[in-house]
Amino acid sequence: MKLNFVPVLSYFDSLLAGLWWTILLAVSAGIISVFGGILIATIINYTSRIVSAPLRFFVWLFMGTPLLLQLWLFYHGWAQLDILLPAMFIGIFGLGFHYASYNADVYRAALETISHGQYEAARSLGFGHLRTLFLIIIPQAMYRSIPQLGNNLIIMVKDTAILSIIGISEMVLAAQYAISVTYRPFEFYITVALIFYAINLILESLLNHYEKKSLIKL
Repeated sequence: MKLNFVPVLSYFDSLLAGLWWTILLAVSAGIISVFGGILIATIINYTSRIVSAPLRFFVWLFMGTPLLLQLWLFYHGWAQLDILLPAMFIGIFGLGFHYASYNADVYRAALETISHGQYEAARSLGFGHLRTLFLIIIPQAMYRSIPQLGNNLIIMVKDTAILSIIGISEMVLAAQYAISVTYRPFEFYITVALIFYAINLILESLLNHYEKKSLIKL
């Protein structure tokens, strides 16, 4: 078998359109996962067990079940209830909630490393409870979480490929359409894999740079 990448060039515009949707999905879900994770972790760590019980169940549920199964349940479950939601909406929030649960676990561990003396010192200076959390405690926890959050982000970018199963036109689905016409699966899948690899290299470089800056601040 000889590889022929000429058909890839013919459909490269479609792959670039899929890349755009991949980036949009990753950025949107990433925002939900980062801010959702810190919100969940803060509520779990700084409220009573009764208040935080639903969020503990949320984290347990999303961390304990496969992302693929969650997407199928969201996509077909709402439709069975006669609630039609756009696939893009389900993809962004499904991916975002899934990784928010993992990020919440990372943030919880980071919050527990912050000395309680810092909280008491801030309160003695007149800071309220919320101001102390959002100005003193949470920023430090976010800095300390950067390495693991970066790993989760890179994994999440790769997991955008799973969203093709619910009909979202990201790179893998664009490649599958081209393959159905050209019958050249290896060439298209290799191209998509290289694009994902390039994205992850860029992300890794940016995260390493930001991690070094955050260590200086600490």
